[in-house]
Amino acid sequence: VMGPTGSGKSTFVSHVTGAEAKVGHSLQSCTSDIQVIKLQSPNSDYDVVFVDTPGFDDTHKSDTVILNLISDWLNKTYNNKILLSGILYFHRISDNRMAGTPLKNLDMFQKLCGKNALENVILTTTMWDEVDESTGSAREEELKSKYWSYMLAKKSRTSRFLNTPQSAWAVLDPILRSVHEERALLLQTEMGELRRTLPETSAGHGLFNTMEELLKKQQHVLRRLQEETIKSTDSDVLETLTAEYSRLRQEVGKTMEQMKALQLPFGKRLLLKLLRFNR
Repeated sequence: VMGPTGSGKSTFVSHVTGAEAKVGHSLQSCTSDIQVIKLQSPNSDYDVVFVDTPGFDDTHKSDTVILNLISDWLNKTYNNKILLSGILYFHRISDNRMAGTPLKNLDMFQKLCGKNALENVILTTTMWDEVDESTGSAREEELKSKYWSYMLAKKSRTSRFLNTPQSAWAVLDPILRSVHEERALLLQTEMGELRRTLPETSAGHGLFNTMEELLKKQQHVLRRLQEETIKSTDSDVLETLTAEYSRLRQEVGKTMEQMKALQLPFGKRLLLKLLRFNR
């Protein structure tokens, strides 16, 4: 179960399992660690194991820590010959545009999965009670034709979660009917078979690039703030600019620390770029 913070992951799991998962009612994420919940399917003899993961916008942990958590769990299960039967990716239909956090989460999700596992993905829209049907349907079509088109071409499916237990089980139905069609995620193959470290994986490389772009933007804003601070003569404005400058410097420091954890030696970076280019 994956997706941004507040996209309905824990609510979905609660409806299926009987309110065992924590549900957040604020912008703070409540799934800051991976939660594993096991129960029996009501319509079969199979046990269903839910793995509720934090989003890459967690309020308590950095994206690097989140990626480490997820990759560690996936690597351990892969080494124990446990594969995923399905992956639910959640998206709020109430979001009026796909940018920032939702786009970053989607990009990381695709790099974690790889193209071979996309057939086991169900792209699940939530928060349908917060929009009218026509608006929601229009946004759903845009997602399908633009942001999800590649995944749908690789046989991912879409579903609507309508905030009821019946709807939750309906979303799960395709996975339960194809329970033996388990596939390894790209991250599992890279770390388990190719013996790559996390920074060497597609997901690790992708997160490093995201951090690099963020750092450039932060440094640009930092320079602008510094210029405005020098020019300003208004004491109130100066105080605000100084506080913002100080806050942003801390953010730059955090971003650089995350990049350091994902940094590869130049030779390895060049080799991986060549390998990806020649795929």
